Amino acid sequence: MHLAAIAPRTPIIGPMLCGMVLINMMLISHDVNAQVVDSEPLERIVEVVRTLVQTTLGAAEPATTRIEIAQLDSRLRLPRCAQIPSAELAPGTRSIDNGTISVRCSAPVAWSILVPVRVEREQEVVVVTRMLARQHIIQPDDVQIKTVSSRTLSNGYFDTLDAVIGLQTKRALNPGEVLNTTMVTAAKLIKRGQQVTLFSSRPGLTVQMKGEALEDGVLGQRIRIRNRTSKQIVEGYVESSGTVRLGL
Repeated sequence: MHLAAIAPRTPIIGPMLCGMVLINMMLISHDVNAQVVDSEPLERIVEVVRTLVQTTLGAAEPATTRIEIAQLDSRLRLPRCAQIPSAELAPGTRSIDNGTISVRCSAPVAWSILVPVRVEREQEVVVVTRMLARQHIIQPDDVQIKTVSSRTLSNGYFDTLDAVIGLQTKRALNPGEVLNTTMVTAAKLIKRGQQVTLFSSRPGLTVQMKGEALEDGVLGQRIRIRNRTSKQIVEGYVESSGTVRLGL
């Protein structure tokens, strides 16, 4: 995996500094500062951030992945950390693609700094090929795989066609839209009140009967069915054929 770091354009200093650098003022006094000979190398902070991003992305990322780390202002002075500073995703950061890394030191003086990062990579996603109406059951010709920049994506996108075939649209979709989990739902194969076929199988024997669905059901869901003959209420699992399989 080739990872290219892009020189950022916005330094972290000035009015933003209070929000970006959080130093334990209880531990840093005038006397302590007077004893500090070395300051933390900004290059080491950047390297710690880059290492975390690369580890989070993993070795399977495409060669076109680009990492942009916000530039630290050269006037920034932090007491040199006794060990290599630790790094983790800052609270509230949901994705490494456009988030913030928290770099921390615990000794000899506790401090932390927030470093914005941006990652751009080419990602294969499922997109709509034609206008789809609301409650449409997605078919193979309705979607295709397309490569787009990760910066244009929201959470919950799909990257395989098999993951969306058979799902039902929640709203009308336009050609070129990237499918995500907010746009689709599992299709109802059985509706409440529908007459369905119940079956029970064991080696060498299959028994079928008719019943009435007492609730809606999607693939694999366990629903209640009233046997038309005995009037007994039983439970079974919805099959792709629209039938209901009794038992475990």
